[in-house]
Amino acid sequence: MQRAFQRAYTSVSFMAPIVAGKMSSQQPRLQTLAQLIPPLTSDMHKGDCGRVAALGGCDEYTGAPYFVASTAFRLGVDLAYIICEKDAAPVIKSYSPDIIVNPYLRSTANQTPATTEGSIEEKIAPLLSKLHALSVGSGLGNDPALHKTVRWAIGAARERGLPLVLDADSLAILGDSPELIHGYRSAVLTPNAPEFSRLCKALGLGIENASIEKAAQMLADKLGGVTVVRKGKADVITNGDRVFVCNESGGLRRCGGQGDILSGAIVTFLAWGEKYKSGTWKHANEIKHEDVPMLAAYAACMLTRHASFLAYDDCGRSTQSSNILEQVDMAFDNKFDQLLQAVKPSKS
Repeated sequence: MQRAFQRAYTSVSFMAPIVAGKMSSQQPRLQTLAQLIPPLTSDMHKGDCGRVAALGGCDEYTGAPYFVASTAFRLGVDLAYIICEKDAAPVIKSYSPDIIVNPYLRSTANQTPATTEGSIEEKIAPLLSKLHALSVGSGLGNDPALHKTVRWAIGAARERGLPLVLDADSLAILGDSPELIHGYRSAVLTPNAPEFSRLCKALGLGIENASIEKAAQMLADKLGGVTVVRKGKADVITNGDRVFVCNESGGLRRCGGQGDILSGAIVTFLAWGEKYKSGTWKHANEIKHEDVPMLAAYAACMLTRHASFLAYDDCGRSTQSSNILEQVDMAFDNKFDQLLQAVKPSKS
């Protein structure tokens, strides 16, 4: 499929509006989602389109945090950081000169007297204060020392009111310590089917006879109103009060890394939500602040699935997540370009 043809593909919204306080499987309007996207104008400054970070990456899994940060860049954040284990940093740095890679995490094997728990936290804390949203867990692995630092980082992010995306190995941490995010409505969890089942079991939820939508709602309720994205054939998104179902067409490949691309898209929209709340650009203020996590999650699911569709249309059975990453900008244009009517620089 030629890119010119792809760009001509647009999805005009016929979606149902959000109904406050009503439990319903709906889809937000594209026009509503587009309000979270910062306009590109000559008045913007570095950081106005968001600063995000991916906390994760170890010697075994270096691609995952890269997919998170690179997706955020391709959607339009201004600065993307990765906070990873020391041995993963040189590899991740080789992937891209654009991403700022901080080798602050230390696995058990790399612990020394000079790298105490406090010294690691002292390095991470100033960066958290700069961010507008944080993604946690991609490529983290199972090392106890890394998990201990991540537990602290989740708490520190929450203290700062920093929106969180929690995926992959961070979900196992929440299964053991749900109090870390209980009641924190700026948190978005993104479990796949096995992760969802393990998390529900760890929290004592009996979901055997529940529909996927109902089970996701039960988990969100159990955790005090966090947003849960139960990934699957259709992505179910709920905060316990409301349910969105994203059934955007996607590709047929299930290669590793797609969840990291989704995390990168969610953390981007969460960061934009923070900038929306602070009035960085002029808007009608039609979106309630408490609705941002649900809207961010839906927008990200829609874009990731569409990017997967485009990549599969090009590559078929050989599709890899790197191919999907290459389609993120096209997926964004297809869904939002006409709605945004972005200001473009003069050619003269």
